[in-house]
Amino acid sequence: MNQSSGLGAWLKEKCDKEGLSLRQAAEKTGLSHATIAQVIKSNGASPDTIKKLAQAFGGNGVHRLTLEDQLLMLAGYRSEHPDGTEPTETMARVLDRLSQFDERKLKIMSRFADFLCEMED
Repeated sequence: MNQSSGLGAWLKEKCDKEGLSLRQAAEKTGLSHATIAQVIKSNGASPDTIKKLAQAFGGNGVHRLTLEDQLLMLAGYRSEHPDGTEPTETMARVLDRLSQFDERKLKIMSRFADFLCEMED
């Protein structure tokens, strides 16, 4: 995915490719047609909107998470991965679980990750 094309261009291309009107894209994603139009026009979207786009157009598992990651990059929330790698199946499962954690659980998980990293040294 080319970041210079932007999220709006990506969504417009997807809708064109699948023959979807704004209303049909809205129905597919669970977003309003106004939100779809705004994403196409502005190249921006909230992380929640991006998650819905990835779920609608990316299916389940690693492909959805990879698409969500790419869309977050297109929207400017993340930078590109320096090594060009995509998430593995295990990483995708962990990321799916982390998205369900509240702040307290995320802090615990972060400390546990620090502990595991220290064990490798």
